[in-house]
Amino acid sequence: MYSPYRFADRVGDIGQPLPDPFKQLADNRAKFRRGATSLIAGTPGAFKSVMALNMLVTWAGQGIGSLYFAADSDEVTVVNRLTGIVTGVNVERVERQMMEDKGKRQEYKARLYEDLPGVEFEYEQMDFEDVVKHVKSYEAVYGKYPDVIFIDNLIDFVESPTDYGGMLEFIRSMDGLSKEIKAHVCILHHAKLRDSNKSDNDSDDKDPMQPPADWEVQGRITQLSRLVLTICAVGLHVNMSVVKNTLGPQTRDASRVFSFEVYASMKVAEKQSAYAASAA
Repeated sequence: MYSPYRFADRVGDIGQPLPDPFKQLADNRAKFRRGATSLIAGTPGAFKSVMALNMLVTWAGQGIGSLYFAADSDEVTVVNRLTGIVTGVNVERVERQMMEDKGKRQEYKARLYEDLPGVEFEYEQMDFEDVVKHVKSYEAVYGKYPDVIFIDNLIDFVESPTDYGGMLEFIRSMDGLSKEIKAHVCILHHAKLRDSNKSDNDSDDKDPMQPPADWEVQGRITQLSRLVLTICAVGLHVNMSVVKNTLGPQTRDASRVFSFEVYASMKVAEKQSAYAASAA
């Protein structure tokens, strides 16, 4: 039996929000909470990983440690993007200097070391048990568990890209882990392409800058995550919607939109567009 007035002694930091990575989400009371999972879903090329890396950098600057499982990418790409986000240098220039300029490479390494304390990456595909092993290894090195765990991308942690039952089970397991170690788990996932089924309401006539609705998330596996964000992109302009938010406003049809611009450095800036204003 559990007496409600004693909850604080039992749960500790569970339910406590992390610092807000984006002001627009904070204004919408969309919080990334300890002991919970979030889902960021979008079609390929929607800058899901770039948004997640910007969140990681922002949190690192506030003393929030992260363990990022980047099975959908490679170390060179991730390091170049992180360097661009941290320094503001065009990511193509970063890549060139990393390869050709030893002095610049050392300078960038120093910035990554200084600006990203408590941040670790893994690049292999693995199952939940392997994730747990890496989380334990993080604790062995830092003396505490990571505050945030990123899973990029969900399909890389199950046997098949269409194994939606396996994906739901993985999310359930990660949700349990988040509560056990009092961390937040942010999972990146795909939304279906608009032309995949033209008999649905989400036909090709839909505005390309309209983020996916919650029913457009592949497998519709939004049951367990307390926060579900969907994103889309045209060029370097990104729109995001809060389609599930257990403790704040939500629009399942993605009708309320928050806008961002991705710079050439891969750093993300918030912006208020006419589209977002009219949809709000």
